[in-house]
Amino acid sequence: SGGYDENDVTFTWLRGNSSVHGMEKLRLSQYTVERYHTLVSKSQQETGSYPRLILQFELRRNVLYFILETYVPSTLLVMLSWVSFWITLDSVPARTCIGVTTVLSMTTLMIGSRSSLSKTNCFIKAIDVYLGICFSFIFGALVEYAVAHYSSSQKCAAKVPEEGPANELTEEMEEVNITNILKNSITSYKQKISFTSIEISSDNVNCSDLTMKNHEKIKCVLKNKMHRIIGYFTIQNPGNVDHYSKLLFPLFFMVVNVFYWAYYLYF
Repeated sequence: SGGYDENDVTFTWLRGNSSVHGMEKLRLSQYTVERYHTLVSKSQQETGSYPRLILQFELRRNVLYFILETYVPSTLLVMLSWVSFWITLDSVPARTCIGVTTVLSMTTLMIGSRSSLSKTNCFIKAIDVYLGICFSFIFGALVEYAVAHYSSSQKCAAKVPEEGPANELTEEMEEVNITNILKNSITSYKQKISFTSIEISSDNVNCSDLTMKNHEKIKCVLKNKMHRIIGYFTIQNPGNVDHYSKLLFPLFFMVVNVFYWAYYLYF
């Protein structure tokens, strides 16, 4: 009682741990009582020292409860996200619906699991790590479809031939070298001077036309080089993205699970 200090009242356990009855009949859904023990303590306040009787519990989590409530549903959601790999890239609503639904379901499961556990802001629990892993795989499956669909659309656009003079100019300038352009321009300019036999001052020469042509050629060459560089990082066959994902996603998930359970159960 906080109304009397130790000068008025003294609390003690008469038989120690035997003073507590009914612990052997206690059943909890998430925990199992390993052991308990009694303590006598004092609470020092400004108005005096007050006696306290303390009963401490040592609990062990029931793994089966969390496996059925959290681990199994999260694993099934990850496997559900892999179903989209067997759907064609043209089925945009179906694949998008599966990806978004699994992401939202996983988010709801994470929020529900955290609300049922104790609020420990300073520690990361093992179940939080597993839920984060499952969420990463589900989100990765959604991103995989975005990459595959974008690559497929880019490939279809590249198959359409470009019409007009722009395409002809690109084909002509595809194999042109910048050094050869400059050398040819200087050579032709010198030949014109030798044929006319007239001394021309640099101030009277108008090189704007020659400069503009050289700039256009250089721009075309640089643009072609950039297209080639981008082509190295472009997925040539978008269908292979789903083909490899069918194997890599389950394989990586199994490897991560092996390391996860080995670390938390044996280390």
